[in-house]
Amino acid sequence: MMRRLLTIPATLAAAITAITAIAAPAPVAARPPQDAGPTIEFRVTRFDPADRPSPKFQAGPPGRQVEVEVPLTYIAGPFKAPLRNDRFLDLWRGGADQPEITLEITSAERSDLLLLFFPKDDSFHILKVQAPPTRIRGGDRFIINATNFPLRFKLGDSDPLVIAPAKSGVLRGPGGTEARTLPVLISRMDDGKWTLASTEFWHCDPRFRKFLVAYVSPRHRHLAFHGVSERL
Repeated sequence: MMRRLLTIPATLAAAITAITAIAAPAPVAARPPQDAGPTIEFRVTRFDPADRPSPKFQAGPPGRQVEVEVPLTYIAGPFKAPLRNDRFLDLWRGGADQPEITLEITSAERSDLLLLFFPKDDSFHILKVQAPPTRIRGGDRFIINATNFPLRFKLGDSDPLVIAPAKSGVLRGPGGTEARTLPVLISRMDDGKWTLASTEFWHCDPRFRKFLVAYVSPRHRHLAFHGVSERL
Protein backbone atom coordinates (compact mmCIF):
# COMPACT_ATOMS: atom_id res chain seq x y z
CA MET A 1 0.00 0.00 0.00
CA MET A 2 1.40 3.42 -0.91
CA ARG A 3 1.76 6.09 1.76
CA ARG A 4 -0.60 9.07 1.65
CA LEU A 5 1.03 12.06 -0.05
CA LEU A 6 -0.48 15.50 -0.42
CA THR A 7 1.05 16.80 -3.64
CA ILE A 8 2.83 15.63 -6.76
CA PRO A 9 6.05 17.59 -7.28
CA ALA A 10 6.70 19.24 -10.62
CA THR A 11 9.36 16.70 -11.63
CA LEU A 12 7.00 13.76 -11.13
CA ALA A 13 4.12 15.57 -12.84
CA ALA A 14 6.39 16.32 -15.80
CA ALA A 15 7.43 12.68 -16.01
CA ILE A 16 3.80 11.55 -15.97
CA THR A 17 2.98 13.99 -18.77
CA ALA A 18 5.97 12.78 -20.78
CA ILE A 19 5.04 9.12 -20.35
CA THR A 20 1.50 9.54 -21.57
CA ALA A 21 2.52 11.91 -24.35
CA ILE A 22 5.25 9.62 -25.68
CA ALA A 23 3.85 6.16 -25.03
CA ALA A 24 0.20 6.75 -25.91
CA PRO A 25 -1.71 8.93 -28.37
CA ALA A 26 -2.98 12.19 -26.92
CA PRO A 27 -6.75 12.15 -26.20
CA VAL A 28 -8.70 13.64 -29.06
CA ALA A 29 -11.03 16.56 -28.50
CA ALA A 30 -14.46 15.77 -27.09
CA ARG A 31 -17.17 15.18 -29.69
CA PRO A 32 -20.95 15.06 -29.45
CA PRO A 33 -22.15 11.50 -28.73
CA GLN A 34 -23.28 9.44 -31.72
CA ASP A 35 -24.62 5.96 -32.33
CA ALA A 36 -22.59 3.19 -30.73
CA GLY A 37 -20.29 1.12 -32.92
CA PRO A 38 -18.09 -1.90 -32.18
CA THR A 39 -17.17 -2.72 -28.59
CA ILE A 40 -13.85 -2.68 -26.80
CA GLU A 41 -12.78 -4.98 -23.96
CA PHE A 42 -10.39 -3.35 -21.50
CA ARG A 43 -9.10 -3.36 -17.93
CA VAL A 44 -8.14 -0.41 -15.72
CA THR A 45 -5.84 0.59 -12.87
CA ARG A 46 -4.13 3.80 -11.81
CA PHE A 47 -1.03 5.38 -10.32
CA ASP A 48 -1.58 8.14 -7.77
CA PRO A 49 0.97 9.09 -5.07
CA ALA A 50 -1.73 11.21 -3.39
CA ASP A 51 -3.91 8.10 -2.84
CA ARG A 52 -7.15 9.90 -3.68
CA PRO A 53 -10.51 8.09 -3.85
CA SER A 54 -11.04 5.84 -6.84
CA PRO A 55 -12.68 7.77 -9.70
CA LYS A 56 -15.79 6.43 -11.42
CA PHE A 57 -16.49 6.93 -15.12
CA GLN A 58 -19.26 6.04 -17.53
CA ALA A 59 -17.66 4.48 -20.61
CA GLY A 60 -19.31 4.61 -24.03
CA PRO A 61 -22.02 6.66 -25.73
CA PRO A 62 -25.11 7.76 -23.77
CA GLY A 63 -27.69 5.00 -23.55
CA ARG A 64 -25.12 2.18 -23.73
CA GLN A 65 -22.65 3.20 -21.06
CA VAL A 66 -20.98 0.93 -18.51
CA GLU A 67 -19.70 2.12 -15.13
CA VAL A 68 -15.95 1.84 -14.64
CA GLU A 69 -14.29 2.38 -11.26
CA VAL A 70 -10.52 2.80 -11.49
CA PRO A 71 -8.76 1.18 -8.47
CA LEU A 72 -5.30 1.89 -7.12
CA THR A 73 -4.12 -1.46 -5.76
CA TYR A 74 -5.42 -3.94 -8.33
CA ILE A 75 -6.56 -4.26 -11.94
CA ALA A 76 -10.32 -4.08 -12.51
CA GLY A 77 -12.21 -5.60 -15.43
CA PRO A 78 -12.56 -6.68 -18.08
CA PHE A 79 -15.15 -4.10 -19.10
CA LYS A 80 -16.93 -4.00 -22.44
CA ALA A 81 -18.03 -0.66 -23.85
CA PRO A 82 -19.20 0.54 -27.29
CA LEU A 83 -16.93 2.68 -29.45
CA ARG A 84 -18.22 5.83 -31.06
CA ASN A 85 -17.70 6.09 -34.82
CA ASP A 86 -15.89 2.72 -34.69
CA ARG A 87 -12.79 4.25 -33.06
CA PHE A 88 -13.42 6.50 -30.02
CA LEU A 89 -13.86 5.46 -26.38
CA ASP A 90 -15.59 8.23 -24.42
CA LEU A 91 -15.23 8.45 -20.64
CA TRP A 92 -17.83 10.58 -18.84
CA ARG A 93 -17.98 11.79 -15.25
CA GLY A 94 -20.26 13.92 -13.12
CA GLY A 95 -23.17 14.30 -15.52
CA ALA A 96 -21.17 16.50 -17.91
CA ASP A 97 -22.48 17.37 -21.37
CA GLN A 98 -19.21 16.26 -23.00
CA PRO A 99 -16.90 13.33 -22.25
CA GLU A 100 -14.05 14.20 -19.89
CA ILE A 101 -11.63 11.95 -21.80
CA THR A 102 -11.76 10.57 -25.33
CA LEU A 103 -9.32 7.89 -26.45
CA GLU A 104 -8.71 6.85 -30.02
CA ILE A 105 -8.77 3.05 -30.26
CA THR A 106 -7.35 1.17 -33.22
CA SER A 107 -8.81 -2.15 -34.37
CA ALA A 108 -5.81 -3.95 -32.84
CA GLU A 109 -6.55 -2.40 -29.44
CA ARG A 110 -10.11 -3.67 -29.02
CA SER A 111 -8.96 -6.53 -26.76
CA ASP A 112 -6.13 -7.26 -24.31
CA LEU A 113 -5.94 -3.54 -23.50
CA LEU A 114 -4.95 -2.12 -20.11
CA LEU A 115 -5.74 1.55 -19.42
CA LEU A 116 -3.36 2.99 -16.83
CA PHE A 117 -4.60 6.28 -15.35
CA PHE A 118 -2.11 8.96 -14.25
CA PRO A 119 -3.37 12.02 -12.32
CA LYS A 120 -3.26 15.36 -14.12
CA ASP A 121 -4.76 18.32 -12.22
CA ASP A 122 -8.44 17.41 -11.72
CA SER A 123 -8.45 14.75 -14.43
CA PHE A 124 -6.15 12.05 -15.82
CA HIS A 125 -3.75 11.14 -18.56
CA ILE A 126 -4.23 7.57 -19.78
CA LEU A 127 -1.51 5.23 -20.99
CA LYS A 128 -2.73 2.46 -23.26
CA VAL A 129 -0.84 -0.81 -22.73
CA GLN A 130 -1.28 -3.66 -25.18
CA ALA A 131 -1.08 -6.63 -22.84
CA PRO A 132 -1.81 -9.96 -24.52
CA PRO A 133 -0.36 -12.93 -22.57
CA THR A 134 2.05 -13.57 -25.42
CA ARG A 135 3.65 -10.15 -24.90
CA ILE A 136 3.61 -9.87 -21.09
CA ARG A 137 3.80 -13.40 -19.78
CA GLY A 138 3.49 -14.96 -16.37
CA GLY A 139 6.47 -13.98 -14.23
CA ASP A 140 7.16 -10.87 -16.36
CA ARG A 141 7.09 -7.26 -15.16
CA PHE A 142 5.96 -4.36 -17.32
CA ILE A 143 7.90 -1.37 -15.94
CA ILE A 144 7.20 2.31 -16.59
CA ASN A 145 10.00 4.73 -15.77
CA ALA A 146 8.37 7.87 -14.32
CA THR A 147 11.70 9.30 -13.12
CA ASN A 148 13.94 11.77 -14.94
CA PHE A 149 16.92 9.39 -15.16
CA PRO A 150 17.57 6.05 -16.91
CA LEU A 151 17.06 2.87 -14.89
CA ARG A 152 18.73 -0.52 -15.32
CA PHE A 153 17.29 -3.78 -14.01
CA LYS A 154 19.20 -7.05 -13.76
CA LEU A 155 17.11 -10.02 -12.62
CA GLY A 156 19.17 -13.03 -11.62
CA ASP A 157 21.54 -14.06 -14.42
CA SER A 158 19.50 -12.45 -17.20
CA ASP A 159 20.74 -9.60 -19.38
CA PRO A 160 20.11 -6.12 -17.97
CA LEU A 161 17.08 -4.14 -19.11
CA VAL A 162 17.62 -0.39 -19.50
CA ILE A 163 14.56 1.90 -19.52
CA ALA A 164 14.95 5.57 -20.42
CA PRO A 165 12.91 8.28 -18.66
CA ALA A 166 9.26 8.39 -19.78
CA LYS A 167 9.64 4.98 -21.44
CA SER A 168 8.58 1.44 -20.58
CA GLY A 169 9.94 -2.06 -20.97
CA VAL A 170 9.23 -5.69 -20.13
CA LEU A 171 11.52 -7.39 -17.63
CA ARG A 172 11.29 -11.07 -18.47
CA GLY A 173 10.79 -13.61 -15.73
CA PRO A 174 12.86 -16.79 -15.52
CA GLY A 175 10.25 -18.91 -17.31
CA GLY A 176 9.35 -22.46 -16.35
CA THR A 177 6.40 -23.72 -14.36
CA GLU A 178 7.68 -23.17 -10.82
CA ALA A 179 7.65 -19.92 -8.83
CA ARG A 180 11.10 -18.56 -8.02
CA THR A 181 12.55 -15.69 -6.00
CA LEU A 182 15.53 -14.01 -7.66
CA PRO A 183 17.83 -11.13 -6.77
CA VAL A 184 17.41 -7.95 -8.79
CA LEU A 185 19.95 -5.15 -9.05
CA ILE A 186 18.42 -1.75 -9.80
CA SER A 187 20.76 1.01 -10.95
CA ARG A 188 20.23 4.62 -11.98
CA MET A 189 22.33 6.75 -14.29
CA ASP A 190 23.61 10.05 -12.93
CA ASP A 191 26.13 12.21 -14.82
CA GLY A 192 26.77 9.41 -17.29
CA LYS A 193 27.59 6.80 -14.64
CA TRP A 194 25.53 3.89 -13.32
CA THR A 195 24.97 3.91 -9.55
CA LEU A 196 23.41 1.03 -7.65
CA ALA A 197 20.09 2.30 -6.28
CA SER A 198 18.62 -0.85 -4.75
CA THR A 199 19.21 -4.55 -4.27
CA GLU A 200 16.03 -6.56 -3.85
CA PHE A 201 14.54 -10.02 -4.19
CA TRP A 202 11.57 -10.30 -6.54
CA HIS A 203 9.16 -13.21 -6.59
CA CYS A 204 8.43 -14.53 -10.08
CA ASP A 205 5.31 -16.68 -10.32
CA PRO A 206 4.31 -17.98 -13.78
CA ARG A 207 0.65 -17.61 -12.77
CA PHE A 208 0.97 -13.82 -12.37
CA ARG A 209 2.42 -10.82 -14.15
CA LYS A 210 3.08 -7.38 -12.68
CA PHE A 211 2.79 -3.78 -13.83
CA LEU A 212 5.19 -1.39 -12.08
CA VAL A 213 5.64 2.38 -12.07
CA ALA A 214 9.11 3.50 -10.96
CA TYR A 215 9.13 7.01 -9.50
CA VAL A 216 10.92 9.19 -6.96
CA SER A 217 8.94 9.35 -3.73
CA PRO A 218 7.88 12.97 -3.13
CA ARG A 219 8.17 12.49 0.62
CA HIS A 220 11.39 10.50 0.98
CA ARG A 221 13.13 11.50 -2.28
CA HIS A 222 14.26 7.97 -3.07
CA LEU A 223 13.38 5.52 -5.82
CA ALA A 224 10.07 3.79 -5.18
CA PHE A 225 7.73 1.44 -7.02
CA HIS A 226 3.98 1.22 -7.32
CA GLY A 227 2.89 -2.20 -8.53
CA VAL A 228 -0.22 -4.21 -9.27
CA SER A 229 -0.42 -7.92 -10.10
CA GLU A 230 -2.66 -9.70 -12.54
CA ARG A 231 -3.42 -13.41 -12.54
CA LEU A 232 -3.35 -15.08 -15.93
